[in-house]
Amino acid sequence: MSEDINNSIFDNINGYSLDLEQRKIILDKSNNILVVAGAGSGKTLTILGKIKYLIEKEQVKNEEILCISFTNETVNNLKSKLEYNIDVFTFHKLSLEILKSHKVYYKIAESELLEYIVNEYFESELFYKNYLIYIINYFKYYIVDSKNITLEKVKLKYSNLFISYKKLIIKFINLIKSNGHSIIDFKKYIIRNKYTFKINKKLKNISFLIIMFDIYRIYLEELNSNLRIDFDMMINYASNIIEKYGMKKYYKYIIIDEFQDTSMIRYQLIKSIQDECDSKLLCVGDDFQSIYKFSGCTMDLFINFRKYFLDGKVLYMNRTYRNSVELIRIAYHFIIKNPYQLSKILISNKRLSNPIKIVYYTRSNYEYKFIKLLNKLNNEGKKDILVLGRCNHDINMVYKDTIKDGYLDYKNMNIRYLTVHTAKGLEENNVIILNLSNELLGFPNQIEDDEVLKLMYKNREKYLFAEERRLFYVALTRTKNNVYLMTKKNNESKFVLEIKNKCEIIDV
Repeated sequence: MSEDINNSIFDNINGYSLDLEQRKIILDKSNNILVVAGAGSGKTLTILGKIKYLIEKEQVKNEEILCISFTNETVNNLKSKLEYNIDVFTFHKLSLEILKSHKVYYKIAESELLEYIVNEYFESELFYKNYLIYIINYFKYYIVDSKNITLEKVKLKYSNLFISYKKLIIKFINLIKSNGHSIIDFKKYIIRNKYTFKINKKLKNISFLIIMFDIYRIYLEELNSNLRIDFDMMINYASNIIEKYGMKKYYKYIIIDEFQDTSMIRYQLIKSIQDECDSKLLCVGDDFQSIYKFSGCTMDLFINFRKYFLDGKVLYMNRTYRNSVELIRIAYHFIIKNPYQLSKILISNKRLSNPIKIVYYTRSNYEYKFIKLLNKLNNEGKKDILVLGRCNHDINMVYKDTIKDGYLDYKNMNIRYLTVHTAKGLEENNVIILNLSNELLGFPNQIEDDEVLKLMYKNREKYLFAEERRLFYVALTRTKNNVYLMTKKNNESKFVLEIKNKCEIIDV
């Protein structure tokens, strides 16, 4: 390794020279490697360097390398930087390619199909005749007299609670699919625990599960009758086909980006390919940035990597090239309060005094303060701004003019608005975070998961606002320079209060 570590290949990866940590990771020949990489540490460069080294020095063929990333955007980003024509897929695209290679063809169901079926279900007279009582049990915790059903129907149909209930059903079914659970297993679970639920006043859970099962049954029947599958089913089918009939393509190396966002069915697909091809595996990610639990991703695969890959090796990339020492120190001490996170201290050569700045607003001057902040940054020559919100509509509170493709048309500035979820993996010179208030729909968002979802989550974290905390960490670390926290005066976000004494309060 000592000779190879100075190989000239590493001196120019997409215009950058790799550091010592990155070179050691690329040269490591272990079968299963997890790279724990902090924000701005050069994850993409390391992946590009690994691919280049495998092809140019190890004589691995292009078609023997499989690279997987989480979204179409990150896949396209990797493709645009690669010098070689290798397979770079999302998990869904990979699954589709596997099905095609075995001449298995399905129509892919519209992503809105489940929502459509849920809405139609609650409009049917059959539902109100046979199942409304379970809805009432869910909201009221007791069974009402049947003669009141009509009145209850009117009360429920137009309530916000009922809208949330329908969203909960969709979320629960999606979690069943993404975790690879069988609907039959859940039916057995209900039968096995029905008495326990009753004596523990869990009738609410039973009522929910009965309705959820009925909707899921209709959903599956709709798919089967039209020879369609959804995206999660496609991943499962691909795994099953590999286990029964093998792989048509041989992959010597599998590289996975954003591994902290992997679900159980994605893990099963990777294991199926790896077992069939005897592939070596390199996974790169950051547990501090695991923010997709709602879609079935489980951080357990990342935290307990060696449990799932028995000869697994964990390496670290501790240097960040994006954030200043001062910012990462605050962000690290904030995120590591959750004991479930892996301890890792980032280092940086970048210094910046008071990189996190607080701007106070009130209900009446929120929009005014936002515009004043933009003017201040413009006057200081800070024209490249990423504005982040917890929710899509957060920007509507502070900017009333046209927003085209996410960009704000304001003076001569380059201002883009994104939610924090969609901004992961991106960076900008300066960042503004909106709506940092201690309210139900503030940041952190304080809407708690329904009790019934606990049936679905593996190794549930008990730390308060655990995922929201990671989301705030992602928001803080998008900046190359300063981050401006817009927080409500006398009603600051819980997160702002935690770091307030390490930030600079500015007036605009």
